[in-house]
Formats: sequence, C-alpha cells, structure tokens
Amino acid sequence: MRGQLGPSWQRKSSEDLDVHSRRAGFVTYSGIVDTDHHQFVVGSQSAETYEPAVTGSVMEVGRNFVTVMTGAAYGPVSVTVELLTTAPGDPGAEVEWEVIEEATIKVSKPFRVITLDGEIAQDFPALPITKGLNTFRVSARGRDANPGMIVAEPTELYLVQVWKVNQPAALRRLHKTDSVWNDDIVVHKVRSWWDPDPVADATLYIKYGYEHMANQVKQDAINWGGRPPTEKLYRATTSKQFAFHDRMLVDALARARAPKLRKIAAWAARRSYTLAGIADIDWIRAGLEAFENETPLPAPFDDRHTTKVWDAFNTDTRIQLWATSDSGEQTPTPALVAVNSLTAASGDEPFADLFHALHTLLKVQHQVDHPDQLLFSRPDYDHLRLISDVRRQFFPKLAPADQYERWIGHTVDDVLQAGT
Repeated sequence: MRGQLGPSWQRKSSEDLDVHSRRAGFVTYSGIVDTDHHQFVVGSQSAETYEPAVTGSVMEVGRNFVTVMTGAAYGPVSVTVELLTTAPGDPGAEVEWEVIEEATIKVSKPFRVITLDGEIAQDFPALPITKGLNTFRVSARGRDANPGMIVAEPTELYLVQVWKVNQPAALRRLHKTDSVWNDDIVVHKVRSWWDPDPVADATLYIKYGYEHMANQVKQDAINWGGRPPTEKLYRATTSKQFAFHDRMLVDALARARAPKLRKIAAWAARRSYTLAGIADIDWIRAGLEAFENETPLPAPFDDRHTTKVWDAFNTDTRIQLWATSDSGEQTPTPALVAVNSLTAASGDEPFADLFHALHTLLKVQHQVDHPDQLLFSRPDYDHLRLISDVRRQFFPKLAPADQYERWIGHTVDDVLQAGT
C-alpha cells in the first residue's frame, strides 16, 4: 500500500504486529514518537548522534545509537520496537514495507526511544537489549506521504527489530521503493579518536611527533569531560568547564534546538539580574520580557556592539556598581558583574550564547556569595550548583552525569574506548 496512511490503517497494523509478536514470544513495544528534523533515535541518551559511522536511507548508525530517518520533518509517527530471540531472515518477494535496512552495532549503554533533543518518548520504557553486538533492522512505510512537512497525525509507520548476533556486519539495504532519502549508503571515515591528522596538522606533526600530539588530544578529551570536543563544542569555548563537570548535560544542550537554548539563556539572564537585585528596573524588565517573548530587544539592549548597555547601567542612579569592602577596597557589586547578562544571551549563535549567559550567571552568583571578591581575582566558580539547577529546570529526565560513557578516564593512559 502506497501513499498516505490513515489512523485506522495504523491501528490495525500495530495491533497485528502486537498479536503476532505475543504468539511468537517476542518482546514488543508500540507507540507514538515525535520526529524532529526528519529523525528520531533508538539508542543511548548520551550517544553522539551527530557523528554517525554509516548513513543509509532509513537508518544512520554509530556508537550506541540508531537514528531513524523519516519523511515528515516534524510531528508524530507510529513506531513498533520488536526484540527478537532469533534473526527474522531476509524479506521475501512480497514486501509490505517501502524501505528496509539493517546494521549491526555494539550496545554498551541502556537504550531508549528518544527524540533528537534526547527527550524520552513516553510510550516506550527502557528497552531490555542485551549488551554486545546487536543487529537493528528498520522497516518503514508512508515516508512519501508528507515529505518535509509538519504533520499533526501519524502518517508513517516504523518497525525496529533487534536481535543478538556474534559477528559484526555492515549496513545493508534489503528493499527500497519509496523516493525520500534516495542516496547510496555512505560509510564515514573513522579512526582512533586520539590519532592526530598528519595532513591537517602537518607542521606540528613533524615537529612534535605522534605521541606528543596524541597525548595532547587525550588530555583535551579529559578536560572536556571524557571525550574530545566536537566542532560545535569547541567553538563554544565557555562550555568547556561545564563539560568537564557534566559532559552528559553539555551534549544534551548540543542536541537541543535554538528555541530551547534561547529559553534556557533567557532563564539565565533573568536569574543574573534577579540575583543582582535589578530585574524589576523598568528598562531591564522590558529587555528580559522581550527576550523571553522572542520579540526585538528594546533600547539599550538593541545594539550589542556599542556601549549603550554600559552607559545605561552607569547613569541609572538606582543601580550600584561598586561597593567598599571592610578593608576599604573597591569591589564590584553583583550588578556590575551582571551588566552584560542579556547581551551575552542574545547573540546570533544560540549554543555559544547560552554558555556565555550561564558563565555570567556563575560570576554573578559567586559575587553574591563572596561580596568582597576583587574584580580581577580568579575565583573557583560553583559549576556543579548551576549544573544541578539547569538539569532540574530543563532536563529532569536526563541520565546522571556519572553514567556518561567516557572514552578516557582521568589520565592519558586510561583509554576506555579505542575508536569513535
């Protein structure tokens, strides 16, 4: 059956699959998953889904994840996950599905059905997939119904079958008649994550040699919380200390879309000004409300590249920027530290801007807790306290930080994962 799939067809198909699975002794879960940017994930919440090893038409796989690629860009799709005791065999000549692909990956972490942002699909529990090599077969139907569209009702059906195997196997395409995601299978180049690139780093490679450069990469991975930073993280330099303490959270933020990042940044900016005791000043309140409502920022926050914000703070007699310590020294107030909270949060790069806003909040909180702190001292900020607040407010279901799958321990000799 080609074309759009109605709700009654989906109910009948899901019921048929469940009945068949119960008779055969399979473990089966069915439900609805919200697709996001043409995809949802069956895998670990800590998986690096943006670094796949192989990309097919309906599936993309890597360490501890299978990304399922949908026709609709956003909206609900019907999904059944079937955990098998034996391989189902290749599909026959009469195939009800429009695309079927399978690949073998190593499972070393708990698997869930999750969205692109790492949020758990509520219709599915933790999947009892045995650790080790497992083959995942993804079958799909209805992807041509609304390609690239936002849907309000499910028009696509997916079956994800999983079974234990003893040998690795490459991704293979068993069947395809739909027209979306019509490229050939692509195998992405993979090397040991600490291996320097002798082409990109040719001069340094010749000067320092392999071991020195490899150790630098390993130490960098330690500093970034147990894995090397992705390009996205590396560009957001203020995310480094957060990643050192909780790479699980930072990776979840890297997967999040701009609206969620802006929401967290707005929370951080408001909290900074609130701690500084200035959030209710009329023009500051107007700026915060505009940012929270995603409307253009009013003056003085409308120009991030001039001194307008500083001038407004400096001339408003309601704002005290400096205080005198018990020893007679001039010390900054939390208001001075918070000056750029909103401008830091509202730039053109939501991911990097968020960490600028969080870093400012760290400094404001520290100044509140240590009012005699001098301006140019180097304090030990309380990252763990802020991380706990962000988790509680925005990622309450995210796995704990200590469950993050590190590739390296806390020394360059403690390599835990040999490849990416």
